[in-house]
Amino acid sequence: MEQQLQHEDAIVLEKTAPASGDEAPALPLAGPWRRWFARLFDLWWEVVLIGFLGGFVFGQVSADLLRWLESPIGGKLFGLACVPLALLFDAGLMAALGNTPGKALLGMRVGLVDGRTPGFFQLCRRNLGVWVAGFGLGLPLINLLTMARQYRKLREGEQASYDEDSFRVRARPIGWIRRAGFFAAFLVLFAAMVALEHWDREDTRKTAARNAGPSFQWTNPGTGRTVSVAPQWGYQQTEADDGTVLHQFTQYSEHAVVILSSEDAGDMSLPEYARAWTDTVSDSFKVPAGSFGTFRGMPSWTASGKRRDDATRIQVRLVLMDGQVWRVMAIQSPPVDYTADLVDVLAGRLWDTVLTVP
Repeated sequence: MEQQLQHEDAIVLEKTAPASGDEAPALPLAGPWRRWFARLFDLWWEVVLIGFLGGFVFGQVSADLLRWLESPIGGKLFGLACVPLALLFDAGLMAALGNTPGKALLGMRVGLVDGRTPGFFQLCRRNLGVWVAGFGLGLPLINLLTMARQYRKLREGEQASYDEDSFRVRARPIGWIRRAGFFAAFLVLFAAMVALEHWDREDTRKTAARNAGPSFQWTNPGTGRTVSVAPQWGYQQTEADDGTVLHQFTQYSEHAVVILSSEDAGDMSLPEYARAWTDTVSDSFKVPAGSFGTFRGMPSWTASGKRRDDATRIQVRLVLMDGQVWRVMAIQSPPVDYTADLVDVLAGRLWDTVLTVP
């Protein structure tokens, strides 16, 4: 890569050398390979950033979008949609800071034909051209043709189609230390992209296999009753600080946790136990008073609330039976609709191991 950039410097300097008596340009035009490496470097990290932020934000507000993102086709289409958003972010970064990391490392800068610094909307227009005429909308095979066309234009001393009338990309000569630094950063970023792609494929494969897999059987050790649990749940037995055994079921994407437990009520009535439990979780969750009634013929108390520092929801049902208080608690991160059906079905199955269905 370093030899190619050095060769381009010589070619571009020769093409931009002024005739005698003419005023020399401030900087020579950047060659195609230097431009390509800088653009690819910037686009990689920008797409990853936009993808993580966009996936997190949209996944918090829409259960349907979250399910779509987990599908193989949805994930790929979302990746394509991140490219124009990343280029928009790229324009904002250049407008605010004057450059992007890739261009700065390779000594490049985008300017207007008259030498002025372009504004945000001008850079947005240019990056729209990059997306369409340079990257071919990110579509496979088409992008190879569009990039080859732009490369040929630059090699022949012309401007890229999105630069012709308004923009010039110029580069100052850089030393081997700067080149080596960029090359090292490029390799690290490339390795990170390969690792992320591998992780994404493995995650998609595991999700598809899990959703298509068989249910598993779980037996309540306190009652000896067995129920079928959907493959989207993983199970582990843990203990609370007071030694209470917790049967914890965690949804595969960790958007929901359902916990079944029981303990002796002692001399406490159900209202007294409910108040004690509410006080126990009050530091982390804000749970309203709840309501009393009967559930499958037994005294019951149910309530729902939210975590104090975010939108995580908690639901709990207590049932008093033969001096024991059984508790099923569900904790769901937003969007709650994403796991609502799974949680309702699992909670019902867990109660089947405790109480007979009327």
